[in-house]
Amino acid sequence: VNRPYTDSLIDQFAADCVVLRHGSAELVDLAERKLRRGSVALGEVRAAVAPLCGLPEAAAMDVVVLACTHFPLLRDELRAVFPPEVALIDSGEAIARRVANLIAAGGARDGETAHIAVITSEARPVESAAHCFAALGFERVDLFDAAPVAAATVA
Repeated sequence: VNRPYTDSLIDQFAADCVVLRHGSAELVDLAERKLRRGSVALGEVRAAVAPLCGLPEAAAMDVVVLACTHFPLLRDELRAVFPPEVALIDSGEAIARRVANLIAAGGARDGETAHIAVITSEARPVESAAHCFAALGFERVDLFDAAPVAAATVA
């Protein structure tokens, strides 16, 4: 959350706002666990956002941006944890639109309509990722290999 890119986004779109930043590896882990198992305990999500909610400025918080690609997976749990007057902004849809634009600009194959997930790390077995993404409606999972700049189909 402390990167020049994030600073630029805040300058562009929230210069008149008080912005509280909360990076959480714990939320990422919870999102991945939910993807694998289908659910996580609400208390764990609440504990992961407790440092953010404990900040003095948090009492005036009216918007939470789900700025990590993992966080939309926890949208329902985060909705339950934050007060109803706090709006959640899901960055996943904007990221998906940007990827679609980049693919279209690069010449997507005609007639290809499959829902494809591309992962950039093989920290866990790709087959496990394919199973999790299949449950979400993805027809194929590709592993992006940055070295030769190619994707290998795994499912």
